[in-house]
Parts: sequence; C-alpha cells; structure tokens
Amino acid sequence: MSPLDTVDQYLDELAQQRRQSPHTVSNYGRDLRLLRALIAETSDLDTFATVRSHHIRRFVAQLHARGLGGRSLARALSAWRGFYRWLGLRGETVLNPVEGVRAPKSPKPLPKVLSPDEANRLLDVSPEDAVAMRDKAMFELFYSSGLRLAELATLDVACLEDVRNGEVRVLGKRNKLRLVPVGHQAQVAISTWAQRRAELAAPDEQALFVGMLGRRINPRVIEDRLQRRALAQEIGRA
Repeated sequence: MSPLDTVDQYLDELAQQRRQSPHTVSNYGRDLRLLRALIAETSDLDTFATVRSHHIRRFVAQLHARGLGGRSLARALSAWRGFYRWLGLRGETVLNPVEGVRAPKSPKPLPKVLSPDEANRLLDVSPEDAVAMRDKAMFELFYSSGLRLAELATLDVACLEDVRNGEVRVLGKRNKLRLVPVGHQAQVAISTWAQRRAELAAPDEQALFVGMLGRRINPRVIEDRLQRRALAQEIGRA
C-alpha cells in the first residue's frame, strides 16, 4: 500500500468514524501531505515507518527555518502524532517518533505601531534568496500601503500591472473595493520578487505571495515572518 493510500485511509476514518469536521480533516490532510513531502526529500527514508524522532526534530527545524511559526508547527506535530498512533494500532509501526517532540515557542507579538526608525530597521534587508525576496516585498507593501494582512494575502499576480502604476486594488471589509497607493520601494521589492516567484509557486497558483507549499500564503504566516524579522532586529525589546 502506498503512503498516499495510508493517509487517505486515515483521513477517511477521521471523517466517517470519528466524525471530525471537514475543516479538521482538511487541516490533517495538509499536514500529513507535508510530512510525506519531507520524507521524500530525505535520502535515508522511504516510508512512514522508517521515520525516527531525530528526523521529526530535523523536519521541525527545517519548517521553522522556512517560516512556519510555533502555532502552525504545533498543529502539524499534533496531526503527525495522531497519525502515528493510528499506524501503531494497525501494527504498521512500533515507535511513535513524534512523541516528546515539541514545537518552538511563538515569538512575542509585534508592536502595533512602529516608529519611523523601527519601520526602517524592519525593512532594511538585502534579500538573497526567493523567500527573503518575498518577505521584503510583503513587508514593504504592508507598511507603505496600509494593507491589512488578510488583504495582503489575497493579492493575485494579476495586480502586478497596477503595482507598476503605483497602486493596488483590494477587496476589504464588507466587500468594498479599495484603491491604495504603492510606494517606490515597495514597487521595486515586488518587481524583484516577481522575477523569483516561480521558484516557490505552484504552476497553477494565481496568488502573488505564496508559502512553502507553493500555494497562497496564510495571513498567520505573514504575521510570523514579521515577528521573526522584528525579533532579529531587536524591535520591541526592552
């Protein structure tokens, strides 16, 4: 039986026998597909049963480095832990490699209002890879335009023409269309990110900003990246 079939059987049991909500089953499915992808990327692993605790800790470190925050990692670990318990009950594995592995703590919240100096420090980065370029573009646009995180996440690549003209249209609260200005630095950062976006984005994804799975980025991930950058720059520390 393939790993995919095993995951599908588990998700089916969650939905049909344990009566979990469709939202919960969907989240479990995403986290287990992520685990399967990590296993496939690891040369000394070929099945779920070959995973050990040191592999799980390495996966957590990799995901944290890619931008997943403490809450997202804790949710993934919970899904993986439950899946391995189920495999154990079926006799497909003896050990649960997720037991005892904990997610890193989430960083302290970013200050609600940054001083001009703090904002400059937050944005003063020289990105070298696609993820850093994405972050730079998001942060520049976030602080120059006054967009909400949720609005930032909803932007599609189709907005690039508007960005070149110094503006962007967003659908805000109560489905009201807003036209917001885009500063020069944000235009440059977004243009740079657009040139590298294909390195992260799934081929059919229309979102301007994507996460590590190549799909539209979650507002919580943007928040986590902002917090990590603020802590790195010692913004908001006493």
